[in-house]
Parts: sequence; C-alpha cells; structure tokens
Amino acid sequence: MIDSSLKNKIEFILVEPSHPGNIGASARAIKNMGFKNLSLVQPKDFPNDDAYYRAKGAKDILDDAKIYGELSNALEDSTLIFGTSARARTIPWPTKNSSELTSVLKSGLQSNNAKISFVFGREISGLSNEELQMCDYHIKIPTDEEFSSINLSHAVQIISYVIKMELQNKEYVSEFKSESTTFQDNEYLIDHFDKVMKTIDFYDQENPKQVKTRIRRLVKRLQPDKLETGILRGFLAKIEQVLNKKN
Repeated sequence: MIDSSLKNKIEFILVEPSHPGNIGASARAIKNMGFKNLSLVQPKDFPNDDAYYRAKGAKDILDDAKIYGELSNALEDSTLIFGTSARARTIPWPTKNSSELTSVLKSGLQSNNAKISFVFGREISGLSNEELQMCDYHIKIPTDEEFSSINLSHAVQIISYVIKMELQNKEYVSEFKSESTTFQDNEYLIDHFDKVMKTIDFYDQENPKQVKTRIRRLVKRLQPDKLETGILRGFLAKIEQVLNKKN
C-alpha cells in the first residue's frame, strides 16, 4: 500500500484528450495503481457515456476530475511538473526516462505543499513546445525508436505503475521541509527576469533568440526554493529601483 499522504500529492493531467474512451481508460489506469487525482484541459467530449463505460470501476475518478481551460491554470499550484513526450525538441529540456525518477521524486515529495503533476499531451500531436516548457522535466517512456508513439491511456498506465512501484519500494522521509515554489511562483520569477532584461536592453526584442525560453529552462533546472526565489526577485526589484532613480 502507498501512504495516502503521498498518493494525494500526485496528479495526472490530460491535455485536450480527443476521445472520451481514453479519458475513461486513463481514470481506470490511475485507480488501478492507487491514485485518484485526474485533471483535464479542454477535453473535446466530456462528460461522455463512453468515458464512464471505459472507466469501469473508476467512476469516482471521473466524477471528481477537474476541468481547466488552460494548462497553466491546471499547473498553478504544482511544485514539480513532468511533461511526457516521445519527440525530441529544438531546445533540449531536462529529460528523465520513466525508470529514472527516484532522486527527483524523493526530493519533490519532501515539501509541505508538494504537488507533483504528470502531463500527457494530445493523442495525435502530444504536447506543444510551449506546454513542454511549462514543465520541470521532459519524461520519456523508453519505447522502440522505430515505433515510439503509444496510446494515451497506455502511457498513463505505465507512468502510474512506475510511480506506484517507486513509492512502495523506496523510503520517503515523513518530515517535510519548507514549502517548494509552485509553477506560478516560477512564472512570476521568469516574467520578472524578462521585464528587467527588456528594461536594460539586454537582448534585441525584434530578434530575441529564445532568451526567455532559455531563462525558463535555467529556472526549471535549478528549481530554487521559496527563499531563493524571493532573493532573486528582490535582486531584480532593486535593479528596477536603481534604474527608476536614474530616470
């Protein structure tokens, strides 16, 4: 059995699922593994009888599923975010295989406000670059290179199984550390960096060369805590204060 305090910290998010059957099968998959938190971003057809039929005994998961209009809203309180994708990207993101989650999960689950989200993309096209860049890690299921795409609900089943085994087989500390930064905290920091860089003409706004994206990747990779984020934002605010005095 997985400790309920740990189970409640795990969430599964489906982005724009097009087939209600996949929603139901995903609900069944996470309940099979002892989890219960499912969120949907702009589902094409839900609620739907087919979703409930495919869910079998996981009707409660569908009844309690949260529905959002934007992925950023679904992630607002998340403290650690994994985006699943089979595709390589132009700007590589910190990547883990599904079998390499031990250290990241162990660290992520120790905070008082831990909320770990696993994001799954559309059946046809997966996650966009922008959506993946909202995540702290790009997680890949090590499938065969010649046929890497798998069904949405199958991906949910594999990831939920890996997490279940991880939580059952590893010793996680019960004494939580201070609060972790949330997705929203990091967004404020990234936007603050970008605002200051524009103010000091750090980069050509007509040809930004993905500077903000790289700042985002830096913040995601470093994962500063609440205190460190506060220090960085205070530093940026001081720069703005000095600039305003000069003007």
